[in-house]
Amino acid sequence: MFFLVIFIFTCAAKAGLSLNVSNSCPSMCKCTPEETILCNRAGLKTLPGEIAPSTISLNLSNNYLRILNTNTFRNLTFLHSLWLDGNNLTFLTPGTFHALSRLQELHLSRNSRLTYLHANTFRGLLNLISLDLNLYLNNNQISSISNSAFLYLNKLHFLHLSRNNLSSLPVGLFSSLPRLRYVFLSHNPWSCDCSALWLRRWTAALLQGLDCAFPGPANSTAAQSSVPAKFQCHSPHSASLQLLGDTDQPSLSSQMEFSICAGILKALIQCLLGAHRRKQRNVC
Repeated sequence: MFFLVIFIFTCAAKAGLSLNVSNSCPSMCKCTPEETILCNRAGLKTLPGEIAPSTISLNLSNNYLRILNTNTFRNLTFLHSLWLDGNNLTFLTPGTFHALSRLQELHLSRNSRLTYLHANTFRGLLNLISLDLNLYLNNNQISSISNSAFLYLNKLHFLHLSRNNLSSLPVGLFSSLPRLRYVFLSHNPWSCDCSALWLRRWTAALLQGLDCAFPGPANSTAAQSSVPAKFQCHSPHSASLQLLGDTDQPSLSSQMEFSICAGILKALIQCLLGAHRRKQRNVC
């Protein structure tokens, strides 16, 4: 009898929760009993106000959302999955996701006006993790990322930055991501200079798609290591990288400088030898 009562209360609770979601389903969206709300391709410019706080999965892809702020998802603390891909996002206010501590999957790709990721953009996403739980930032126009943009993502395993407008990344950008395993970087206009060598030396995760031919890094892909070229920095203080072929030849200016120095040195030696032989001073 006791178990029967528990079963009845459990079913009633689930039915009530589902009823709450169904009753609060936005008119332009589709809702399921599993706390999933599908608002993709609904022509939305702002977030619907009727979204139930118990929602677990929210699909807002392919709409016209432009700006997200700290109040946008304030009441959706049960969210596990959030799709924001294919919108017109231009700015993510730092702390936009601060209330989503249970979020595990976040899609932000195909927002072509999103150009910069500020510090603390992803603050609060403590459970964004691996497997099929990723952070997707590919197919945007991001050209700059704050060196503290990815703070607090302690469980992140996959980071997608492909198909953006990135030419460089701040040194140590991934140092606060202890569980990061894969970083996807293809189709960006990388500046292959000495400032990018930290990526070459960073072996904590596998880099895929870095279109710079660094020689033999432990974390390079087959596509990278197959490029028949080598990079060499001019000096420890140089910020540029020289591309050298397999048959490196000194330049004409270098040959001329070497010949002049050799000639001066030879004349000086002859002068000193002559002075010694004649035992005269200041003969030079």
